[in-house]
Amino acid sequence: MIRGMREWDDEIPDRDLHLVPRLRDETFLCFSWSEWDPSPEPWREILRRLAFRNRVVVVPPPLERTEVFGSRYALNGHRRGTDHREDHLTVYRFPRFLPRLYKPGPVAAALHSLRIRSLARVLRRLDGKPPVLYLLHPRFREYIGRLDEKVALYHVLDEYAGYPGADKTHLQEEEDSLLDSVDTVVCASQELQMTKAGPCREVQFLPNGVDFGLLSRAATHPLPTPEELDEISPPRAGFIGKISDELDFRLLRDLALLLPRFSFCFIGPVLVISKANRELCEEWTSLPNVHLIGTKRTFDLPPYVRALDVLLLPYTNSVEGRKRYPVQLQPYFATGKPVVSVPLPAVEEYGDLLHVSSTPEGWADGIHRALDEEEGRRRGRIAVARRHRWERIVLHFERIVTEALRSRSA
Repeated sequence: MIRGMREWDDEIPDRDLHLVPRLRDETFLCFSWSEWDPSPEPWREILRRLAFRNRVVVVPPPLERTEVFGSRYALNGHRRGTDHREDHLTVYRFPRFLPRLYKPGPVAAALHSLRIRSLARVLRRLDGKPPVLYLLHPRFREYIGRLDEKVALYHVLDEYAGYPGADKTHLQEEEDSLLDSVDTVVCASQELQMTKAGPCREVQFLPNGVDFGLLSRAATHPLPTPEELDEISPPRAGFIGKISDELDFRLLRDLALLLPRFSFCFIGPVLVISKANRELCEEWTSLPNVHLIGTKRTFDLPPYVRALDVLLLPYTNSVEGRKRYPVQLQPYFATGKPVVSVPLPAVEEYGDLLHVSSTPEGWADGIHRALDEEEGRRRGRIAVARRHRWERIVLHFERIVTEALRSRSA
């Protein structure tokens, strides 16, 4: 069931958010697919803000067998137990002697039960309250019903079946089971919302947001050009984020060849898995007008964005890829900079604020036209981003949780 047809932020004020009653004194327990780090993933942005008034416990995955008994490097493998980070946010890592095993079955089940007991002791020590489970992936179905939770919420941030190497059949079975087990489902795009909807499921749309106060500095402050970009001749077209299999490297290669006068500056880590994409990526990055700038801290991004003339959303247009809500969309809008994108459903409602095409020739034309935009488009993008700042997103998230708590208690 898709909840209503209203805008996601109906009844959420645009100003004086500090006067609105907020969710307080709950314990949020999040099972994450990675370590806690400063990168601005949507779930991390939500949890950081929930921790202002609530207890938040983040649990990274247990170590794999090869990280304990083999030569595979285990990130933070030497650390275990609780690690206080900020406000009321704590990271708990399972003990090294309780790794994840898949067989034999009885041993794997026994280790899982011991991890549950270990986590339950930590929760009792922190505040003793039954938690709100905040789940990010179908594989976390195994924790539902094991920790006396008040409610369980599944936040669907992407179509995980489209990831390289994913076992689509097994993943779909896991997700169907999870969708039928949780109290409510939150989806990052309306395409995902329609895909995950069912007759007995509460499915709501919650878009990705933006640290508006930080990123809007690129539109309002005369920031100096970073030395790395100062050495690259304008005009500069750029991308900020993970350079991964989600990007269309064939499009990027052809575009760089079509526009030799433009410098293409990509800011972020490189993590390309599939062999075909690695070959295309290497071919693209070997071009003289393509520049990989590397990873930058979020706080340091405004001067880099300020130095770019056009911002790009060059994602693949696959069946799974069309369901995504680009994490860069609202941060791009906050800067006021022109944006060129592939035709994803998530950007369709902003068609008059960006340039959309699926071909290299269309992208080249869009980039040229973006350089001569009128001021009205710039103001329009900033206004949309202001509406999507994380403070408003999290307020709506709190309302979803509050309603789920109310429904469960009733």
